[in-house]
Amino acid sequence: MKVSLEFLYHFCCDRCKSWWSRADIEPQIDEKVYCPNCGHVNIIEGIQTFRNAAKYTCTQRIPDY
Repeated sequence: MKVSLEFLYHFCCDRCKSWWSRADIEPQIDEKVYCPNCGHVNIIEGIQTFRNAAKYTCTQRIPDY
């Protein structure tokens, strides 16, 4: 059996707060990303991983390491 991993990156526009996703293209710090909803140019300031983002969501339990 072969298994492949897909990275799915979620973005939230600073202006309209609309969410969208992009698969397998790793975002870079300071990259310009255009919102597909309102066209606003966003600048990536940081990238959260699942482990450090989960504590700020509705998830109550920190993932196992």
